[in-house]
Amino acid sequence: MSRERAKRLKPLVQIAQNAVNEALSYIGALQQKLRSEEEKSQTLLGYQQDYRVNFQNQASIKVSGLQIQQFESFMHQIDDAIAQQNNHIFQVKEQLKKAQGIYQTLNQKLKSYEKLETRLNDQAIASENQQMQKFLDEIGAQLHRLHSS
Repeated sequence: MSRERAKRLKPLVQIAQNAVNEALSYIGALQQKLRSEEEKSQTLLGYQQDYRVNFQNQASIKVSGLQIQQFESFMHQIDDAIAQQNNHIFQVKEQLKKAQGIYQTLNQKLKSYEKLETRLNDQAIASENQQMQKFLDEIGAQLHRLHSS
């Protein structure tokens, strides 16, 4: 009886395993996206630094008021792009936290299903062993009666 119950749990365990695998896959994709977004942020910061250094080198020679305005305008654009990129990074990190929480919940369910399945299998084996022992005891008793007669 317990073995039948354990067999009925198999599809549930498989569904739970598939959900855990999907969650892990999604987490991996989010981690890759986060690395990509962080690389973009570093690229923007590097570009900002290079542009600032180039402008300072030009400023040592001679710079017009218009060039200063263009520099400041461009620096604001880069700052805005960096802020947007940091916002993207924050959003991906939030998605990653949620995905990890979902994974933990799914994994706990899977472990509990697996534990239940194992317990039911163990109960079935113990019951079968007990039945086998009774059967062997009965045969032994019958053999003993036959030899005693």
